Amino acid sequence: MQGTPPPPFDTPPALRRSLCGDAAPALLKRLAGPPGLAAFDADGTLWDGDLGEAVLQALIARGELVSPPPDPWGEYVRRVRRDPHEGFAYAGRLMAGLSERRVRELSGVLYADRFAPAVFAEARWLLAFLHEHGWDVYLVSASNRWSIEVAAEALGVAQGRVCALDLDVAQGVITDRVRLPVPTLDGKPALLRTAAGRAPDLAFGNSVLDLPLLRAAVLPVAVGLLRSVGRPRNQFLVQAARRGWARIEIPAAP
Repeated sequence: MQGTPPPPFDTPPALRRSLCGDAAPALLKRLAGPPGLAAFDADGTLWDGDLGEAVLQALIARGELVSPPPDPWGEYVRRVRRDPHEGFAYAGRLMAGLSERRVRELSGVLYADRFAPAVFAEARWLLAFLHEHGWDVYLVSASNRWSIEVAAEALGVAQGRVCALDLDVAQGVITDRVRLPVPTLDGKPALLRTAAGRAPDLAFGNSVLDLPLLRAAVLPVAVGLLRSVGRPRNQFLVQAARRGWARIEIPAAP
């Protein structure tokens, strides 16, 4: 935050080191102001990695899918590349026939083992600060709802503030009927507006699939890991810099 005046509150060293961009002073000023509505993508924004994909891979590896196609993971990857809406919906439909309880149980184990240690220090501080100061905080994710609800609870976000991939449920069993909109691209701000009643004051995201959510916010914040020396630059952060957005650039692990 070179050249940025100190905020009227204490920020942790991790955030002081990572926050940059032309709009960084505006973000700090907004944080010091009255509470509002903040929306966060989850995977790659709050933690390193993809919880929904990890749960799907575990279900495949353990042979727990009820009616799996010949190559469920490969087909998921191919569909996401062609059309993210269809790819994420397909991932949800693969869980048809499983109980909500089982998906939550497996999500809890994976989150505790792999993702809780990978939550970014900057994200932990922001969530705690926003909650402490009366903000409405929502998580908006293309991962399945049950997995994100488990993570949200661990991070202090109410279950009712999760906007994630959802399917109809019958007597505790997940069906193959995907609820629309699928929360990716334009589906993210649409689902948030339905849940919260308005667009966010702050939005945080880490990929092009979050761009509509970020553009819907008064102040968009791009989040991303800096690549280690010798690797290509994080192009999402490069584009965010060109847009003049605030950025949280998280150093690569040594």
